[in-house]
Amino acid sequence: MSKYDRQKIGEMFDGQSTDRDRTGEPGQASEDSVLYRVGKLVLSELSLGKEDILLDVGTGCGEWALAAAARCRRVIGLDISSSSLDHARVRADKLGLANVIFALGSFEEPQAHIDLSSHRINRMAAVYALHHLPDDLKARSIKGLASLLTRPGRMVVGDLMFFEDPALHTAAFEEVDYDGGETDFPCKADFLTDLFQNLGAEVVVRRVHPLVGVVTAWFV
Repeated sequence: MSKYDRQKIGEMFDGQSTDRDRTGEPGQASEDSVLYRVGKLVLSELSLGKEDILLDVGTGCGEWALAAAARCRRVIGLDISSSSLDHARVRADKLGLANVIFALGSFEEPQAHIDLSSHRINRMAAVYALHHLPDDLKARSIKGLASLLTRPGRMVVGDLMFFEDPALHTAAFEEVDYDGGETDFPCKADFLTDLFQNLGAEVVVRRVHPLVGVVTAWFV
């Protein structure tokens, strides 16, 4: 298994954005894909209202951040890929969305380029992004993000997470967009549940696939 390398992952997504420059608009996940179903479920679980402020960590080209923008007061999208963020800003401009901010940032250092503490964030989302971190960094990052969450608040993670032994589902790796451990480091679903509960959250876990789920954590 490869070691975690944030620079390598950032360069990978920058490269994908360069490919998009050649082909036009970044493609969206098809509606029957696992990724799309996860994103839709995360958006639903956020239960956004007009005054809510959402932080979308690992926003990529902003697909779910832009979908959320019509439902809440403000969305802040963070990503480690500057090229992906450029695409997200173009998409926001085309849609005429003025309540979306995109900034460089990571799970480990979300405030590297933006002061999040001043935004009174009460909703946080991560769609298919947290799995790039090994478990120790997942734990540290979620703890740090939880400290920035205004109470009452909600965090929703939709991602690769193992409900069963992945060795039993190797034929589904491509379906769920799992690279087998090259840059992906999914954890067991129970690990995330325990992590959020240890931070004092009420947790509900929804299984989408044996290797994919959505965790909703309420902080009161």
